[in-house]
Order: sequence, then structure tokens, then C-alpha cells
Amino acid sequence: MGEETTYSDDDFVYDYELIRRGGLIFAAILFCLGIAIIFSKKLSCGRRKAAKPVDSDTL
Repeated sequence: MGEETTYSDDDFVYDYELIRRGGLIFAAILFCLGIAIIFSKKLSCGRRKAAKPVDSDTL
């Protein structure tokens, strides 16, 4: 119990190039996915048919 352990981060180094590249790829994928969702909603709205009128007697 009298021992003290010291932790050192001297040998740990971030690979900033890999982190940056991964972040840019992730951001590009999310951007493309967002654009695809926006355009898919815009394209499908024009093709929707009008809803049929509902008779109040059938309810």
C-alpha cells in the first residue's frame, strides 16, 4: 500500500493527420447523406397524388 504508481503520457502521441482525415471523411458522408435526404423529399412531394375525399357517412 505504500507504493505509488506514476502514469506517464510521454510515449502516447495523437496521430492528428489520421484524426483529421477521419473527421473530414465522416463530415463528407454526413453532408452527402443530408443532401440526398433533402432531394429525395423534394422529388417525392411532386409525385404525391391528392388524397381521396372521405364521405362523412362512411366514418
